Amino acid sequence: MLRTVRGVLAALVVAASLSAQKPELYDLDVVRDIKLTFSQTNYWQLLTQNKASNTNIPATMEMSGETLQQVGVRFRGNTSYSQLPAGSEKKSFNIETDWSIPSQKIFGYTSLNLNNGFHDPTFVREVIMYQIMRRYGAAPKANFVRLWINNVYWGIYINVEQPGKDFTDENWKTGDGNRYRGFRSGGFGRLDDCALVDLGDNISSYQSAYQFKKGDGTDLLNLVKVLNRTPTAQLQDELTKVWSLDHAYWYMIVMNVMMQSDSYIGSGKDHFLYADDWHGLFYMFPFDLNEGLSAEGDQSGLSPFYNSTNVRRPALSRTLPFSDWRARYVAHYRTVVEESQSWAAIGPLVTKYQNMIRADVAADTKKIYTTQMFTDNVTQSVVFGRTTIRGIKPSIDARTAYLQGQTELWATQAQLAALQHTPVSPSAQDTVWVTVSATGATQVKLWWRVRGRFTSTQMFDDGAHQDGAANDGVYGASIAPQAAGSTVEYYVEGLTAAQVARYLPRSAEWNAPSYEVRFPSGTSPVRINEFMASNSKTIVDEKQQYDDWLELYNDSAAAVDVGGHYLSDDPTRPTKYQIPASTVIPAFKTIHIWCDEDGTQGPLHANFKLSASGEDIYFFAPNGTTLLDSIQFGQQYTDVSTGRLVDGKAPYVTFLDPSPTTTNKLTTGHRRYSALDPATHPIEIAGVGSPKIAGTLSWSLSSGPASSVFALFLTGAGGNVPVDAFGLSLLVGDPVFFVLVLPSDASGAATLSIPVPDDTALVGAHLFGQAFSPAGSGWSASSAIESVLGPK
Repeated sequence: MLRTVRGVLAALVVAASLSAQKPELYDLDVVRDIKLTFSQTNYWQLLTQNKASNTNIPATMEMSGETLQQVGVRFRGNTSYSQLPAGSEKKSFNIETDWSIPSQKIFGYTSLNLNNGFHDPTFVREVIMYQIMRRYGAAPKANFVRLWINNVYWGIYINVEQPGKDFTDENWKTGDGNRYRGFRSGGFGRLDDCALVDLGDNISSYQSAYQFKKGDGTDLLNLVKVLNRTPTAQLQDELTKVWSLDHAYWYMIVMNVMMQSDSYIGSGKDHFLYADDWHGLFYMFPFDLNEGLSAEGDQSGLSPFYNSTNVRRPALSRTLPFSDWRARYVAHYRTVVEESQSWAAIGPLVTKYQNMIRADVAADTKKIYTTQMFTDNVTQSVVFGRTTIRGIKPSIDARTAYLQGQTELWATQAQLAALQHTPVSPSAQDTVWVTVSATGATQVKLWWRVRGRFTSTQMFDDGAHQDGAANDGVYGASIAPQAAGSTVEYYVEGLTAAQVARYLPRSAEWNAPSYEVRFPSGTSPVRINEFMASNSKTIVDEKQQYDDWLELYNDSAAAVDVGGHYLSDDPTRPTKYQIPASTVIPAFKTIHIWCDEDGTQGPLHANFKLSASGEDIYFFAPNGTTLLDSIQFGQQYTDVSTGRLVDGKAPYVTFLDPSPTTTNKLTTGHRRYSALDPATHPIEIAGVGSPKIAGTLSWSLSSGPASSVFALFLTGAGGNVPVDAFGLSLLVGDPVFFVLVLPSDASGAATLSIPVPDDTALVGAHLFGQAFSPAGSGWSASSAIESVLGPK
């Protein structure tokens, strides 16, 4: 007999012959359906009228069993809109899930870009281009979806991540910096004015040349001035204070290698600039990659240094004359060629993705190009109107042959291996030693940073730098002790006598190895128990404001004075907020602290807010260095708290029914909770009525698959155990009382009603429930519910 949740769930998987999948919006192995329903009979006319003003119209959106009301939809695109064949309905779309309903998301995202495959009969160029770019730096995700509009099949679309707040949160520490798109927004001027060209000191010139997504342009103007006006002798020092040139090189190199001249390197446009407010550096990344792999003209003979002397491409012309920067550029270029530029590397991706969508493309009556072109354009050029679109394979093969003849790319490099640091988990008192094995190098450099730009220090093979014996091919260098809570990133550069560079890891700065300097740890019965980073209606403070909040819980039988202790959201500032003196938490009780940066409203108002995009909370002893408790959290949802399911103890869950100003212990009624990312558990479960003896325990299920089944677990304990293979979390624990199979109706709903015996011994009993349902090739999971039986 199966007695465990894991055992029952495993049996269900086997019985259903399902392979589970993680519910990720941009999963490259899944093609999902998006169904839009417009209530307006003239919706197409409205979309057309609103194109110029980028104005949304409302629609209902269905995807993967979820229904989102009042999403905003509009046409998107420039040439992919204006240059479509006459009468074509294969428009590109933008969907904003939170347009009318704040914080409404699909799989954790608020915006979708559905691209129509313009200039790409194969449909795969854009997905592959983004996939390659993401190996070396920040770039949007992309995959395929099927679109339906008012029950009419609109065909295959490329689903590209919006380069907005969700994207920057994923790729940088805070994601709160300014964003500028390199694409003209209006006015008169050249299209490539957005290529970091010096347009003078008037911000309005840049407002026309770029699209300001966030920011007033002051930082952008400063970047342009530093890049264009700094004397050559000071440029290397000054530019690296404001720009990640390494990341920009990766972007420009991938565009060059993969024959996407409609980018910074060619047209000068279709890029983004993100001002990372943590490191104080700009990062350049791509957008609109549908014309990669030589879709637009024969680019197989594009020079690796294309436009490097063009003064209107200062990111190239002002930086590549420096020999060390050119060596870095060449090393990165070679990495992309060796790892990603060949038919052996790209061909299997083309085959895989075309096979995934082949039947859907054939059934797509709205597509721009023919089904025959979908197949032919892999191996040969196709002509559409006046446009010749080069075949992917012949373009790649010709590009490979050309690049193999570029001798500067193939000079002998040093070989680097076995990069490591010791101690693995250093304290604030520890010097950290970094070592690497190097063959053929005459110079090895360690590049590292805590905050800001990377700086270098020499590494030695002399037996005096924790590198083993002298001249054994192992190089070492030290990083001085850093403050507790600091994150240190590092990589190494090996140079030959001819100053040919190579890096380890080969991606250099992006996703560099790192270590965190640990705090000394202490013990305390006080724990971070619950918090809310996006409060719109849950609870107001003394000034009737809906602010962020957290609670501390005293998990002991004696009162604890936490006065003088510290709370912080920044590990580099552990003494950010000091709890007022004589703040006492009674035994097994909580205190509530507002996180609103407004100490004028009362003593328990911290001088920091909580980031709904994710960050850390720290609780320190009065010495300001001893860490007593902490939590690192990801994306948070409005009016959903994160807290401990059992007061003061693991695990953390999200509460759909938060409990501010009181403990998390449920004493009567129902309480809903979910995984740390509740979006991964789209099925909703809720209590109905009051659970009590001699009555009925009733739970409702909704937002499940229509006309399917739910496997509902009824257990005696809660939990939160991520099951990566299933892409979900087990939110209930052992013992398992029942596993019930309930049919879902046409709306994806069901109700469970169980008679409760008239037995006073059951008063106060805690019952937990969670449901699972087959969804496509995997499982969809519900949130969980806890119910406490009361007296009759």
